[in-house]
Amino acid sequence: GYRHSPCDGVVLVGRDGEWGHVCNQEWTLAEASVVCRQLGCGPAVGAPKYVPLLGETLRPRLHNVSCRGDEPSFWDCSLGAWTQTACPHEWVVVALCANGTFREIRLVKGRSPCAGLPEIRNVNGVDRLCGLHEEEATVFCGELGCGRALQAPRRAAAGSSRYMTCQGTEPTIRNCRLNNNLRGGCDFQQDAEVVCSGHVEARLEGGEHPCAGRLEVRRGLTWGTVCDADLDQATAHVVCRELRCGSAVWAPSGAHFGLGSGPVWTEAFRCAGNESLLFHCPRGPGHRCGHRRDAGLRCSEFRLVNGSGGCEGRVELQVQGAWAPVCAAHWDLADATVLCHQLNCGSAEATPPGGHFGAGDVGIWPDAFHCTGTEPYLWHCPVSTLGNRACAPGSTAAAVCSGLPHALRLRGGHSRCDGRAEVSLDGAWGRVLDAAWDLRAAAVVCAQLGCGRAHRAYDAPPPSRALPVGLSRARCRGTETRLTQCNVSRSALVPAGTSRDAGVVCSGSRRVRLAGGPHRCAGRVEVLLGGAWGTVCDDGWDLRDAQVVCGQLGCGHALRALGAAPFGAGSGRIWMGELRCGGRESALWRCPSGGAQGCGHKEDAGVVCSESVALRLRGGTQRCAGWLDVFYNGTWGAVCSNALQDISMSIICKQLGCGEQGWLENRPVPTGSGPSWVDNIECRRLRNSTLWQCPSAPWHPQSCAPGEEAWITCAGTPLPTPPSPPFPGEAVLRVRGGEDGCSGRVELWHAGSWGTVCDDSWDLADAEVVCRQLGCGPAMDAPMGAAFGPGSGPVWLDEVGCRGSETSLWSCPAEPWGLGDCGHKEDAGVRCSRETPPVTVPTGAPLARPPALKAGNLPMMLCFVLGTLLLAVSLVLGVQWYRGRRARRGRWQ
Repeated sequence: GYRHSPCDGVVLVGRDGEWGHVCNQEWTLAEASVVCRQLGCGPAVGAPKYVPLLGETLRPRLHNVSCRGDEPSFWDCSLGAWTQTACPHEWVVVALCANGTFREIRLVKGRSPCAGLPEIRNVNGVDRLCGLHEEEATVFCGELGCGRALQAPRRAAAGSSRYMTCQGTEPTIRNCRLNNNLRGGCDFQQDAEVVCSGHVEARLEGGEHPCAGRLEVRRGLTWGTVCDADLDQATAHVVCRELRCGSAVWAPSGAHFGLGSGPVWTEAFRCAGNESLLFHCPRGPGHRCGHRRDAGLRCSEFRLVNGSGGCEGRVELQVQGAWAPVCAAHWDLADATVLCHQLNCGSAEATPPGGHFGAGDVGIWPDAFHCTGTEPYLWHCPVSTLGNRACAPGSTAAAVCSGLPHALRLRGGHSRCDGRAEVSLDGAWGRVLDAAWDLRAAAVVCAQLGCGRAHRAYDAPPPSRALPVGLSRARCRGTETRLTQCNVSRSALVPAGTSRDAGVVCSGSRRVRLAGGPHRCAGRVEVLLGGAWGTVCDDGWDLRDAQVVCGQLGCGHALRALGAAPFGAGSGRIWMGELRCGGRESALWRCPSGGAQGCGHKEDAGVVCSESVALRLRGGTQRCAGWLDVFYNGTWGAVCSNALQDISMSIICKQLGCGEQGWLENRPVPTGSGPSWVDNIECRRLRNSTLWQCPSAPWHPQSCAPGEEAWITCAGTPLPTPPSPPFPGEAVLRVRGGEDGCSGRVELWHAGSWGTVCDDSWDLADAEVVCRQLGCGPAMDAPMGAAFGPGSGPVWLDEVGCRGSETSLWSCPAEPWGLGDCGHKEDAGVRCSRETPPVTVPTGAPLARPPALKAGNLPMMLCFVLGTLLLAVSLVLGVQWYRGRRARRGRWQ
């Protein structure tokens, strides 16, 4: 039999008590239909030819059968010759019937049903087809009703052999010839997707974020634009839904997002509005236009509801078609500013307290946004969701936007309260120009935006992209409530003379951030004052000062208050020093300060907060498999496997650079493995999501019951991910302070600066990896205690735990980058056996003594090698058994 089904298989015929195969040069659905009907299996759905496996016995019995297809039995066909002579070709025939295992063919992971990777779905699973060429793709597209094939997974090579071979004229892919001897292992990374001429997909180009821009539609392989007159609201909603961008907010006309290229499609879409893809919409004749009428679209997966209009109300987020409110716990005016711009609603005027516009009747998303107010899109802001406590009932975020008429905003600055002024007149944003811009006009701008007092009025650089003139003059007394109430000129022409763009710095622009660290909640303390960033001196710097910074940033509580520029030296002014915070102040500038006289940037203060998070896989033989750990509250801890679904595993593996698929494995949990931080992770299908944006149970150090810790194996192949070098071709690892290029203090380039390695746990195995990476031969010594002098900048790595066999230092286990507790008096060094690094890479492997190993590693490595050999032998034996078993049946899945 061909399958575990009486209605699929190689056709066998019997005569005089002997069974054998049918040998036919041509075998079609007509012959297969008669076989299926005679067996009570319904009509035929496939008539492939099957090339048996090597060693599989062939028993030719009947040659050259020909049927019309309507015969009551196979014996009523033209049967040809009953003979046991060898078949003149290498295949036998197969019949696949409707009552068998076949269910459908489809293209998956593409942007429409007419593009993607080819699959055949059966009752008992899915068979992904790989290595298809143009002829097979042509049959696949035709069978799907998708037109002709424009792109095939593989290009034909001279003399290439294929597992599946079609002529290109077959009515179904299930009529093609199969050769199981050429099945082999599929390498889908080599396969392009199938693209048929009926394929349609949409994208938005030229906008400030992924959900805004010029509407471009791909038909087959060709991208083109759409006339603005052909984009109605229903079609716009479908495009936004296809792009997972929520709903349509605004559809500007007249090439608002720039001129496109390629054709302007004259066939229009007539969507009802409930379609999941533009592909599914009916079509009809459209308008003819040039690229100056290219349609644009702005979508948003956020909305404001229950207000007096679409520009005020309760903030809701759409996930997989369902709307739910966002929590008010961390929602502020900077977040609302981004949302108002995203919704084309002008600027934020207020964030009424939780529940002001009603609580809604569904659960509340616990997302906490940390926007500065300058981002074009809410998902461009830092977002923390993982581990957040459930939102208090009724505590829903709200926003009141100004609306577009007479709206005002500041762009190109560091916050929502500084930058170049722009006004919205007649629904379009424009520049504000003035030859004598002063503090009185700036005061009106600051007051209108709720940004406090005016600190500075300045001539701002012009916008980077073309923008019309909104106001060509603005002279104010300083008491007006809106800029448009001043003595203004609305001329769209740039006035002659010295007019410049109006720039403003308001008192509300003050900000704090942590820079140069591994996460937004750990780094060098930097303060924005007067529109310029500067640092804080470490004189008197302690945990109470650090606590104010962590609280101000929504980063939990302070774990470390660090001095001596642990995250590298900053630049600009040193704004503060000798701070005497109580720890409960709302902002760092509310603390008493003694000034920063005599401080340099080598004394810049740093902070590590409890909400600084990181992710890793631990304990596997390769980087993309192991126990899933998160770094939180200063320690690594486990993640519980409860509720982890495919979408969560995909997000985790993608975040780790390990492909887009992963699965859980049952492994015995090691004893004494420390805290388990988080349970019940339920990731959502959002654009470019990370684990930190996944709702879960609150952080707790004993989240998992025994045995619930998650071991994840990702499908991707890990690649070394070194930090980016400072200049093309320059090394990311170096030694300094030694007598040559193969000895000295170990330094790494990361996050824009050179830093050192702490000597905690530093030994010969770690030095072995460094020496190998430098091309300096085996390690001779691993000096500690800043033996080559103290370095400068951040201490990037701490508690390094190399085995000695890693290809690079960043492949070794260590604390998260920049989160060690060392000073430069503990900088690690190396002495390698070779005096200088080689100029060229040798073609042969150099003879060298085995790498030094840490205590206990040798038995583990021997076990690993023996285990690998045993696994290899088992695989060989398994393959032999498997082939013998499969020789008795085919593999059409």
